[in-house]
Amino acid sequence: MFFGWLYGTEVMPERGVELQQWVYEKSNLGDSRIRESSIWWAPLIGVTDQLTIAIPVELEWLAQKGKETEYNFRRFGVEARYRLVTQDPEDKPAFAPLIRVGVKRDVEVRDVVLLEGDLVGSFDSGRLQLLVDLGVVGTVSRETAKIDLRPGVGFSVRMRGDFRLGAEAYGEVNLEEGGNKWFGAGPNFAWTQGRFWLSGAMLVGISNIKVAPRFMFGISF
Repeated sequence: MFFGWLYGTEVMPERGVELQQWVYEKSNLGDSRIRESSIWWAPLIGVTDQLTIAIPVELEWLAQKGKETEYNFRRFGVEARYRLVTQDPEDKPAFAPLIRVGVKRDVEVRDVVLLEGDLVGSFDSGRLQLLVDLGVVGTVSRETAKIDLRPGVGFSVRMRGDFRLGAEAYGEVNLEEGGNKWFGAGPNFAWTQGRFWLSGAMLVGISNIKVAPRFMFGISF
């Protein structure tokens, strides 16, 4: 993966297994000045050369004005990422679309289910990759259904070897009246060494947030 807050279009090879971990933060989010630090951990399994299954577990530390600080095992679930074209280096096209769908259970609020989806497209030209990620998250319970939009765009350039630099912009928009909305933009990087990779981004707030760093790494087997 070449980006921080955006899903890429890369998938695991058939029968491949990878362990991934993400660490990310949101500082001074919204009027409540929410501070959030989260860990996402999952094994990824290549079912075919174009379909990958992930089984994520998420932990969260949360502090906001007027409320007690919380640290929770927040949610778990399953997700599928399907790349619509081949990833073979000899045959892959310049444009690669990917569909991601996920279902997660909220551990604290037991009747809440999160439905996630992303439509991702990347375009490669030489050392440059351009990417667009259009994400949506639905929070569904017996009484309510809420929708968040998560749009993002970015680019990544291979500088030397397997080290890359670029930039990206990302936001989260709660469609409820009075819901939190934030946008940020900043530099990203990615580095691969054998079976290990590391990537991340440092977003600086454009609207309703101060900073939002996110770092990820994976080890394949």
